[in-house]
This record gives sequence, C-alpha cells and structure tokens, in this order.
Amino acid sequence: MARPTAPSLWLPGFDPAAPTLPHPAEQVFLSVSCVPAEPVEAIHVENLVDVEQEQFVDTGRANWRVVATATEAARRILWPQLTGTDLEHLTGPTAKFEANLAAITLLRQIEAEGRPATADDRQVLQRYTGWGGLPASFNLEAADSAWAERARRLQELLPAEDYESARASVNNSHYTEVPVIEAIWQAVERFGFTGGRILEPAAGIGHFIGAMPRNLAERSSITAVEIDRVSGRILNALYAPGGVDVRISPFEKTPLPDHWFDLVIGNVPFGKYKVADVSNRAYARFSIHNYFFGRALDLVRPGGLVCFITSSHTMDAQYDAVREYIAAQAHLLGAIRLPKGTFAGIASTEVQTDILFLRKRQRAEAVEAKWLKLGTVPDSLRHSQCYERYLPINAWYAEHPHFCIGRIRRESNGYEEVPVAVFEGDLEAALAERIALLPAGAYRPVAHKAAPLRVVVPAEAGARPGSYRLHQGRVHRVEGSEMVDVHDQLNATQRARVTGLCAIRDHARALLDAQLADEGDGRLGHLRAMLNGTYERFVSRYGCLSTRANALAFRRDPDYPLLLSLEHYDEEADTARKAALFTRRTLTRVVEPSTAGEPAEALAASIQWRGRVDPAYMAELLGAPEAAVLEALAGAGQVFLDPADGEWKTADDYLSGNVKAKLKQAVLSGSTYQRNIDALEQVQPEDLPPAAIEPRLGAVWIPALDVEAFIQQVLELKDCQVGYSAEAGAWSVKYGEWEARQNVKVTQEFGTSRMNAIELVQCALNVQVPTVRDRDPLTDKYFVNPDETLAAREKLGLIKERFAGWAFEETERREKLCRIYNDLFNATRPRRFDGSHLKLPGFSRCFVLHPHQLDSVWRIVQSGNTGLFHVVGAGKTAVCVIASMELRRLGFINKPCHVVPNHMLAQYTAEFVRLYPNASVLMASKEDLEGDRRRELVSRIATGDWDAVVITHSSFERIRMSPRFSERFIKEIIHEIEMAVRAEKSNDRSNRIVKQLEAMKKNWAVRLEKLSADQKKDDLLSWELLGIDALFVDEAHLHKNLYRFTKMTRVAGLPLTSSERAFDLFLKTRYTMQLHGHAQRGVVFATATPVANTMAEIHTMMRYLQPNRLEELGLQQFDAWAATFGESVTALEIAPDGSGYRMHTRFARFINVPELMAVFGEVADIRTAEMLDLPVPKLRGGKPRIVACPASPSLKAFVQTLVQRAEAIRNGDVKPNEDNMLAITTDGRKAALDFRLVAPLARFDENGKVAACVREVHAIWQRTTDFRGAQLVFCDLSSPKGGKSFSVYDDLRDRLIGAGIPEKEIAFVHDAETDVQKATLFKAVREGRVRVLLGSTAKMGVGTNVQTRLTALHHLDAPWRPCDVEQREGRILRQGNECEEVEVFRYVTEGSFDSYMWQTLETKARFIAQVMKGDQGIRSLEDVELAALSYAEVKALASGNPLVIEKAGVDAEVAKLSTLFSVWRNQRYANESEVGRLPMMIEALEKKVALYAQDAARIEPQTLQGIAMELAGRKIVGPDAVGEALRGLVKTAREEVRTASRMIERIVGRFGGFDLGMLAARGDQPPNLYLAGHCLYNAEPYQTGPALVAALLGVLESVGKHHADAEIQLETRRKRLEDLRLELARSFEHEGRLTDLLVRQRELLKQLDLDKDEAGSAKVDAEEVRQAA
Repeated sequence: MARPTAPSLWLPGFDPAAPTLPHPAEQVFLSVSCVPAEPVEAIHVENLVDVEQEQFVDTGRANWRVVATATEAARRILWPQLTGTDLEHLTGPTAKFEANLAAITLLRQIEAEGRPATADDRQVLQRYTGWGGLPASFNLEAADSAWAERARRLQELLPAEDYESARASVNNSHYTEVPVIEAIWQAVERFGFTGGRILEPAAGIGHFIGAMPRNLAERSSITAVEIDRVSGRILNALYAPGGVDVRISPFEKTPLPDHWFDLVIGNVPFGKYKVADVSNRAYARFSIHNYFFGRALDLVRPGGLVCFITSSHTMDAQYDAVREYIAAQAHLLGAIRLPKGTFAGIASTEVQTDILFLRKRQRAEAVEAKWLKLGTVPDSLRHSQCYERYLPINAWYAEHPHFCIGRIRRESNGYEEVPVAVFEGDLEAALAERIALLPAGAYRPVAHKAAPLRVVVPAEAGARPGSYRLHQGRVHRVEGSEMVDVHDQLNATQRARVTGLCAIRDHARALLDAQLADEGDGRLGHLRAMLNGTYERFVSRYGCLSTRANALAFRRDPDYPLLLSLEHYDEEADTARKAALFTRRTLTRVVEPSTAGEPAEALAASIQWRGRVDPAYMAELLGAPEAAVLEALAGAGQVFLDPADGEWKTADDYLSGNVKAKLKQAVLSGSTYQRNIDALEQVQPEDLPPAAIEPRLGAVWIPALDVEAFIQQVLELKDCQVGYSAEAGAWSVKYGEWEARQNVKVTQEFGTSRMNAIELVQCALNVQVPTVRDRDPLTDKYFVNPDETLAAREKLGLIKERFAGWAFEETERREKLCRIYNDLFNATRPRRFDGSHLKLPGFSRCFVLHPHQLDSVWRIVQSGNTGLFHVVGAGKTAVCVIASMELRRLGFINKPCHVVPNHMLAQYTAEFVRLYPNASVLMASKEDLEGDRRRELVSRIATGDWDAVVITHSSFERIRMSPRFSERFIKEIIHEIEMAVRAEKSNDRSNRIVKQLEAMKKNWAVRLEKLSADQKKDDLLSWELLGIDALFVDEAHLHKNLYRFTKMTRVAGLPLTSSERAFDLFLKTRYTMQLHGHAQRGVVFATATPVANTMAEIHTMMRYLQPNRLEELGLQQFDAWAATFGESVTALEIAPDGSGYRMHTRFARFINVPELMAVFGEVADIRTAEMLDLPVPKLRGGKPRIVACPASPSLKAFVQTLVQRAEAIRNGDVKPNEDNMLAITTDGRKAALDFRLVAPLARFDENGKVAACVREVHAIWQRTTDFRGAQLVFCDLSSPKGGKSFSVYDDLRDRLIGAGIPEKEIAFVHDAETDVQKATLFKAVREGRVRVLLGSTAKMGVGTNVQTRLTALHHLDAPWRPCDVEQREGRILRQGNECEEVEVFRYVTEGSFDSYMWQTLETKARFIAQVMKGDQGIRSLEDVELAALSYAEVKALASGNPLVIEKAGVDAEVAKLSTLFSVWRNQRYANESEVGRLPMMIEALEKKVALYAQDAARIEPQTLQGIAMELAGRKIVGPDAVGEALRGLVKTAREEVRTASRMIERIVGRFGGFDLGMLAARGDQPPNLYLAGHCLYNAEPYQTGPALVAALLGVLESVGKHHADAEIQLETRRKRLEDLRLELARSFEHEGRLTDLLVRQRELLKQLDLDKDEAGSAKVDAEEVRQAA
C-alpha cells in the first residue's frame, strides 16, 4: 500500500493556489528505468514488488519535477508599505491596550465574515503592539481598578486558548520600531540582496514584512513564523493575501527545510530560558535568542544572510561557546550596538540590543575568530561619567568602536549594574551612518534554476534521514524533512537493487508493526507470504541481502541493519538462511499493567516499568493513597526511605553496597529511620580478624601518625613528621638530619651509612626500590654501587618486616588499625541482582535467555557502570543490547553507542536487530567517516532519534572529544603532577622523582600544545555534538594501555606509554559520566579477559569504571593502589632487545585480595565457565593429558651448557648483547621442544615431543575418520620456514604425511594471510576437509571459530601466560562443538623447562579463577606474569635436582602450617584483649560480693502467715492485709503514671530488713516492687494481692542466692584469667615444625641459588652502569 504523504508538497512561498502538474500518465508496474537513451540493458523488476506496493508513474512520459513558467500564477497583489506614521501616537500603556483591543475585535469580525482586510482595517490591525510591555493587562486583581477592569475585558474578549497564548507572550512580545527595521533593510540591500527566499522566524504581526522595500517584496517569497495565536492571525490577515506563507507555531517545532532560505531576518525573542527542543542539535540547549541563531543558520543556505536584532548577551556573554558555534557556521559581516531606549516606544523595554549581520560560510571558507573573545571598552567609547577602566565588551566592538551608537557606562538593569550604551542624538541618522560603513556586495545571489520551480516532496512521517523511498516511480533519499530525487545518480542495476530492497524493508516493517499491534494470524500470514515472495524473487535475481553489491547499494540506508537481520549469511558459501521472521511470530506485545492487587505486585510493576520505586505510580495501580502503599511495603521490609537522597529504594538495593556508611547515615537521621537501622544491622559484614589483614608500609589506609609513631618508637628518632598527599599519591618525611646521623638504629640497625633508615622508610612508603649511585670523577656520570645497593635493599626488607610486626603488637593500635581497614575496605555487601522479573518490551520471542544474562541486564540498569567479564560464549552481546534498550525505555539514557571491533560491525548490528526487530539502529562503518560523508554521519547521529549507534573501534577513535574538553582534562592532570612535584620538593632527597614528574608534565604540556594547534583545523565535529550519553565497549581489553601516573619506574605487564586509543576512551567515559551528574553511570565494558598480563590491570579497569569509588578509598593513584594491594619486587632484568640491563619492578604477589575483589565486584560482573556450566564438550579424564617424553642424552648435555652460560652471565664474563637470561630461557625451551631447533644437524629423536605428537595425532585421525574429526596443534616456538631452515612445523607435517594423512588435510594457519583466506581455511576445518591445523597462540587464538568438528588439541610447547592457555583451549572447549568428549594433550620433556612452566601456569590460572569467583579464603596470590627464568631456576631444572621437588613439598607444608598459625594468632590476639579486660571485671565483682554479704546479714526472715511490713510509718500484718495494701499501692502508682505521664520511683516502706521501693514506668508494664539494701533486688510485677505477697517473699529469699551466684562467678573469672595467662605463655603447637620447615626452605633456596638478589650482584650491576654510561 502507498503510504499517505504529508498534506503539503510545497516549500514555503511556492504553494500556488492550484498547482498545475501534468496529469499522471498511464499507471504501470514498478519500472525502475526510463527508456534508455542508448542501448543499455533495461532492467525491469516488476516481479519484485507485489500489487500492494506503491503504484508509480512512468517517468519517461511526464516530468513530474518541473512546473513550466507558463503555468506560474499571476503576479501577487502586494501590501501597502508600512511607515513610521502608521504607528504614531502609540505611546502610553492605555493607548496601546485600547489599540490592541480594537485590533482583536476587528480581527474576529474579519474572520467571522471570511473577507480580506480593507485599507482601513489594515490601519487598525497594524496598531496592535502585543503584550510585551503590558503585563497589567492580565492582572485581574490589580490595585488600580481601571487596569483590573481592562484585564477583565481582555479575558472576556479572548477564548481560553488565545488568552493563554497572549499571556505567555508578555516576556518577549516586544515589537520593533519602524526606523530600525528600515535601516536593517538598507543594510540587506547594501550587501547585494535583491530578492529570494526570506524567512522571518519571530514575525509578530509582520512589521519587518510591512516595511520591506517594494522592489525586494516583488522578487521574494516570504515565510513568516509566529508563536502567539492572536499575533499570528493578525499577521495572516495582513500579509497572507500578498503571498506570505504564514505558520502559527513555535519556531522550534515548525517543519522547515535546511539550507533553503537566502535570508533570515527579524527581532528574536530574548531571555535566559531555553526552548523545548528535544532534539540533539548542538544548539538545542542554548538560551532562546541564541537558539534562533542556531536554527536560522541550519535553515539558510551557504552564502545566505542572517540579520537579527538580539540581546547584547550574544556578543558579550562571559563564555564564548555560543559565539564559537555561530562562528563555525557563519562570518560576521558587521554588528551595530543600539543604545538604551531604542525599543522604549512601542516595545516598552529598555533592553540593551545588537543588530548582527551574518553570512553563512561556504564549505571551503576558513573560520574567522575576531569576535569570539571579550575585550575592554576603549577610551573613545567610554562615557565621560564612567571612571571604570576595564569595562568588558566584545573584542569586535573594541576594535570597531564606530559601530557602537553612544558611549558606554554602567547602569542598573534592575538586578545588577551592567555596561550600557547611552546616546542622546538622532538615532535614525546615527543608524544610517553605521549602515553606510558595512561591507558592500558581501552577498552573492545563488543561481536558482531559471524557469522551473522545484516541487519539494516532504518526507513521510517517521521516515529516517538517509533512507531510500520510492515516489512516482523514482528513487528518493530522505534528507531533513524532504525527499530528494537521486534517481539519476544511480545506474539501472543499482536502481533495481534499491527498489527491491525498499520493498523487502517495507514488508518486513509492516509485518513487525502488525505483530506489535497484536493482529490475528490470518493477517500476519498474508503479510508473511508477501515478505517471503518479495525476498525470494529478489534473492533469485540479485543474490543474498548481505552480499557486497547489495551492501554497497543500500548500506547508507538506516534500515540496512534490519535487512541484515533477515538472513543468517555464510560469507564463504555465499548462501543465507532466512531468519525466524519469515516463518513465525517474533514479537508479542507486552502491555503495561493498569491495576495491581497487592502492594508487592505494584512494587514489581514499578521496578519493571519505571526502573525504580515510584510511589505515585504504585498508588495509581492500587487505587490507594501513596502513604498507605509505602507504609505497607515498608512494614513488610520491601522498601526503605534512603536518608541520603530522600528516595525510596527496594530492600535489595538499600541493604547492599556500603552498608556501614548507610548505617551511620540512618543513625544520624534519627528515630524515624529505626526500621532502616534494624535492617542494616542485620547485614553488616563481619569484621576481618587482625591476622587476615596485612599492614604494609605505604598503604594509604594506615594513618601518617602511625608511621610517625613507628619511626619514633622503633627507630627512636623523636623529632620527625610524616605527611601524605592524596592528590599526588606521595608520602614525605621531615626529620632532623643531625639527629638521624647520631642515631645508631637509623644509620646501622635499620639503615646503612649511604642510605639511612628514614630514606628507606620513604622508599617503602612511595613503593620505590633503593639504588645507591656513586659519581665517576672522570666522566662526571653516576653509576650504581652494587654492594651498597644490596645492603640498602636488605635493610628495606627488614624495615618492612618490622613494621608489619610492630603495627599489630599493641592491642589498642591493632584494634584501631583493624577498625580503619574494616570500615574502609570491608564495608560493602554485594548486591544480588535478579533479573527474572524483566518483561523486555520489543524483545524477539525467538530467543531464550540464560538466567545470568537477565541478571546482568538488571545489574546494568540498576547499578550503572558495569564490566561484563563473561567467559567466551556467555552471550555478552545480548546483554549489552538488552541493557541498552531497557535503559533507553526507562528514560535513563537517550542515545547509546555500541563500540565493537572492526570485523564485528555487521554481525553485531544484525544481532542487535534480530534481538529487537523494531529497533532503530545506525551502523557507522569506517567508510562513513571518510571525506564528506563524515559530516553527514555526524549530523545523522546527532539529529536522529536512534535506539543505538553501532560504531567500530577505529571510527570511534576518529570522532574526537572537543579540544576544549580535552584541554580542561589535561590541565587537571598537569595540576595533579604539579601537586606531586610540590610534595616531592618538600623532601630534598627525591630529585629523581621530581625529574620524572617534570618529564611527565612536559609530555602532557606538549600534548596540550598539539591540541591547541589542532584547534585551528576546521574540524568542528566533536564527540559532544553527537548527543551520545551511554557507551557499550565490546572487547574492552584492547584499551588497557591507559596512561598511568606512577613513581614506580617499570611495572611488568603495565606499559608506561599511554595509547591514544585508551586515552580517547578514558576522556569519553569521563564525559559520559559527567552527563549523568558525575555519577558512575553510562559506561559498560565487555571482555572475556580483563586480566591478561598482571592483576594490576584491574586498576585500569577500576579507573575506567569506578573513579568515584577509587577516590573515596584514596586509591585513584596507581602507587597508592599498589601499596595497599600489591607487593612488588625489583630486579635487574635483560632489556627486550638484549642491549643491556634495566631495573624491572614486578608484582610478586597481591595481598588483601578479597577486599580488592569486593571493591572491584561493585562494577565487575564476573562469570567464569565453572559458574555458568555452558554446553561445551567434556574433557576426557576431566583434565589435560600429560605426555611425558624422556630427555635425550644430547639434550641433557646441552642443558649443562646452559648452566655454564648462566654462570658466565652471572660472573659478568659476557656482555648482555652477546648472551643473557632471556636467550638462555628461549634456547632451553626450544631444545625441550626439539633439539634440532638449537642444533640443526642433530638426529631426529624417536622418543621426543614431535614423535609423540605425530603418534597421537595419527591415532585420533584414524579413530575419527567417519566423523571427519579435526585437530589443532599449537606451537609458539617455531614457524613454517618453507624448507629454508629447520622448522618444527615443516617436520611435523612431513611426518604426518609419512604416517598416512593426506597432505590436503594438513594446513598451517600462517598460510592464510588475508581475512578472506582465513575464513576459507576455517570453513574447511569446520567441514572436516582440513583435519589437522597447526598454528601459534597469536595467529590461532582469538577469533578462530573452528570448533564444529574438533576432537583434540595438542600443546607442543607451553605459552607464557595463563590467559594464553585459556585462549588456546577456548578454541575446542566452546559452544558449537559437535563432539561430546574432546581431548587436550600437553607434551612435556622431562628434566627441561616444560614441566616447571606448566606447573606455574596451572597454579596461577587456578588462583585467578578462584579470585574471580570471589573466594574469600585466598588472602594473597602470586601475580600472573611469567618472566624469563632466573639463573637459579635454570640451574635447578637443568641438573634435574631432587631438591626442586623437595622444595615444592616444603612450600606446600609451610603454606598449610602458616594457615594454622594465622588461626592461632587470631585466637591469641583475642586472648590478649580479654586478659586486658578481666582484672577490672574481677575487681568490680569482688566489690559486689562484699555488698551482697552485707545484705545477707541484715535479712529479717518472714513467713507467709506471719508476714509483716511497714507502709508510710504504719505496720501491716497478715497476708491478706499486706496483699490488699500492696494492690492499692500498685493501683495508685499506675493511675499516677497515666495522669502525670512520667516515670515514678520512690521508697514506700520497709520489709524484711530492707527498704521497700516502687518503680512505675510509662506504657503497659505494671508497676514493679523492689527491696533496696546495698544492692537492689527486683520482685516479679503482679497486680493481685496474693501474687504480690508471694513475689515479695520470693525476692527476700533471692538475696542469699544472688550472693552465692556472685561468688561462683568470681571464682570462674579468676580461673579464666589464670588459664588465659597460661595459654598466652604457650607457643604455637606446630611452631617447632614450622620453624624447621622455614629454615629448610631457606637452605633449599640457598642450595638452589634462589636466595640472591640479582640486583645486588656486583658484576651485573657494574654492567648496568657501563651500559648506562
């Protein structure tokens, strides 16, 4: 069916009363090409589109686009010209009011009679001045009765809608004086404007049109826009008969074509308020007067004029953002500052104004920036009574003072004193003078096509910019609000393709819309048949929708993602499978509920449909008051009022996160929050015991005062001060150097003569490693002193150890530090996110989601920034897509951007539209960012209402942040570095740090300069203009090289260089969070490997995702983070190029890991394979199979030579560039793989790894022949050489061929060099044509999808990192593998590096997995990176030393006993605390026992029958009398409490030798009797006489019992104190064994040469110095 077109086909000013188009010729089926002019194959696609498709006109016979000049309407009858005399005597408010009323009355009469206005009518209508200066006209309760009466008359005269519109115009309905208008028209003519398309966007009643010179009016078509209904109707009555196209609507909502008008002119409304423009245009948030400039410049053509009267704020505003935007679009031809009082006449306003004359820039013209900044008023412009020298004014006026009418002085505008132009001469003459100074001939008329007038075809409602549409047999593209004919720009085949693809798109959309409208199956079946028929006919002729030719034809259409989603395309086979839409319903309508039965049901609906607790919405669903609903939910503990922001939160939200801080807030907020307090107390995390916390010197949570105390107590240096600067992440220590030199502990016990203990403490605090350098007197260069360096490092270790022990020695300090640590790092309770309630409106019903995917979506919606760290195959794409659509539906974000790897663009976008078939997704490829298309793409992103923009990593990087934002950010970084420099300079000895910081500052300063230079380039398309407010970054680990500000020289696995890509993303994440009010919202990262090289990469992810949390913890600086969670070691290691040694810091292990992961877990959504139990094949035997190969004699001999080489290196006998440990490690690994790699002439080893691998591969190849099972062989230490030299690859292939495997079934991944070749090769493996594929981790890891038939995977060598093993094995253990069981082989040569490397890899992988799972038991863990083996390791492994095996056993037992020791130490700390408290408790109890004894001695025994008591001096005897008296006493007391409303406590008599007391409290509790001696004894409360008597006798008997109980308790406590003291005297039961093991561990380290600090070895360090020199 043809879609209905918009009501008008005409552009403003070209709408003749009856358009005379040629009659459409005979209707035909869809014929794409006209009769060709030369013999070209005419392609007809009539079969493509069904009869329902829009019918078209054969363009060969009628030219629809041209209206011949002959048919142009007769000349218009112009209006009489408006002059100043027409508006005379409109001076006072009363005269203006009466003139307005007369005009309105006449207007209603003219409209009622349906006639045009006569000349007399025009005189009355033109005197309407609007309501700008007459607010009293709407004040019905005015004090002045005459004006109150006028206001009533006006209200009676106007209908309600007109009255509201008129009242809304009082702020800015100020009409312009005619002489000013005439002057502006003179300027326009001076510029060279002789006629054209004119727009007046705030026309009022049309004074600008009325005063237009006659010659211009005759040659122009005019469009006038007015928001006020009354003014608009008067405008219509005055000028519509003369051909003016009048639009009564707000300017921002009036549909007008971009780049159409030649001139936009008028007096714009002024004000500080904004316009209701919900688009993402760059100027949408400007104040109203500036908004008019932004929109006018969009509407005017390049070279066209914009002449506006505007507020002087446009030119003089402090911030130049508006001027920058305008300058980017247009040249300032001139400006005239009008004096105060110019509009005091008919407009009744004293506002300061400017006339601005702009010409829109042509494409190649440079930006001119002379009027962007503010200057000061020059002396020639300053008023004689103004004595202020530095009055601000726009730099343009400062340079051209003659364009300012009057002199400047400060005057009050009612709010503040502002610079104002004051002029007392003839304004008309002064204006004429200034007009004469404007540049003549600045305007070039455009050559509009002579005769024909273009018929503009408006775009259909909802048509997206860039989409193809068919209109009257021709192909159009939607641009802005119109359809542009592109038919002749396409060749015949392209037209046919576009036509067919449009038909498929429209049928698919119709089917989707029908599904959402819940249409019946019959209608859906019909639409489905139409779609199938259209699709099949197209594919039979032009191939699959995803083919390159179709992509090129249709890729720029925003609906292209929908077409991609209609088929599952196989690129290699060039075939496609139809998507589910062709065969079944994919969407069902999800309806929002209108009622709810229970408060819990209403809460669930509020969470689902509002994304939060919305009391008003829930009250509406339940039909109950808000307060009652909230009380019911709060009473059930389902919602809580958060005192922090006054918002209601669900229980799972409120009772998670930093619950310690929330509890403090609730307690401070008073008793109204008692519910919160009770609930929060239940969920407080249990405090960590001291043994679980590792205090480190330099950890930022340890107060500087404690470090000071350590120096004073342990180092015995009294006069010192320790300070910490959080901004710089730097510690400093001030101390007296003379005192330090005299102190033996500082210079000897804990320090050395070259580096005293305080300097070493500073090193420890700042995570640095001490190196002592001496100066060479000859060369004046510094070199390392190895002996002193080693000594200093030894002492540093001693200080660190001593601090760790000292921190927890004293009970009070231990408890204080534990409290600080627990409150800071152990304060959060993780939130459990349950997304099972999600309804997901618009989501395709063809997909079933895993529970973890829904939970992750709900997490993103609720908590903001998230890292989706899900294992490969866990469905991260779906989570990103759904979360983005849900956030948008709930109004939390407006326009998300999904950033994906380059090769994933089409696949990701198609997946998006499959999941949400009705989503409007813009796909931006790298071609879209080239040349002219770049601007088009950016404007499409900015102006379109997209559900998502999908963009590649490289394109994302190319759209930069604006220089202003980047500049501000870099300045902040420079400030941060300056703070650090300042902190370091206060400590004289840290010159190196200051140097390094200054160097970093220079680098940033260079970057800043570069940025300033770039600013001059004409590329104003910055990221901020796009309106994107959420980022979903796929494969986020590619951005982990983020700049780091650290004093640690080099950190293994963490490059110090900052990649541009990472910095760009960092800036954009900061900007996105800024849009969300600086909250941690709007950024989602997805990657399967957040940690690859080192656990320290977690800090990078934390900086991206949770900067605010890092700041709260004081860990924003890497050094502070490393000091709290890391333990680093530094050694000299070989430089990568073998050119020399360098200092190399790496993390030996990470400590306090559960707290690190708890903080990270606030944003990290971690899902490991074990957690998800994905449908992957089982591993035979449950673990990889180790194939052990014996070492050949020649290999053993070779390994011995490695030991000799290592010793030579150690002794400094060789230069690093000749031999080094990395070379030895590599040679050792190569020899273990195949001896021929190091000795090419050696014989093949029949028992070696290659032979074993050949046997296993061949056996499996035979076993899986029927299934055509495939195998992968990984080998990183060799590569195919093509027979030029020995290669394991070539050798392995030859041997496999020799064993009987056909050559065509074996392939090297290296042979496939291009993406297309790779895809073909992988397809062959999936189909079983290639059954053995050899490759390296780098080439065959990520992105190798060959799992379909994989039955076995072989590791010929061990890779470097655990993530490499995961990537390798992820090729076979993944979804889509058709085998139920697979095998993984690891080949190990005995007595070589292999087993050691595999063991290390496995241990680390296990630890990482446990940490990621949140295992609280692991408090510390070894880091991930595996560096080159040390000399000692080489020696131990080479010798096949049994000590290595013994060491492993000793290490394991030490770990076990250390755990037991930790438990024992926790108990000991608890005992120490109790022993400190018990003596005071015993003393208090002894006093109590003595008092009980005195009370027992004073008892006067009583019996029931002989009971007697004294009451108010009167003796009462006998149980009945006593009972009655007591009952009366109780009753009286109760009554007294009720009336007095206060508690009563008094002595009322005596009984049994004690005072008898009465205690009555408020409430329902009965009054209580007690006996008072030295202690108090309470009786049970009763209200009847006999019960009270029994209670009194009972309490008298209890006195003796209290005494006996207290004596027993005293004895128990004395015994406990004695026992605890004995327990404290006992040592740890396994202490002997643990000590022996630790001694043995040290011995083994010594024997295996593992105890040496390589940095201290003299020759090596000396070598480093030589290299440095």
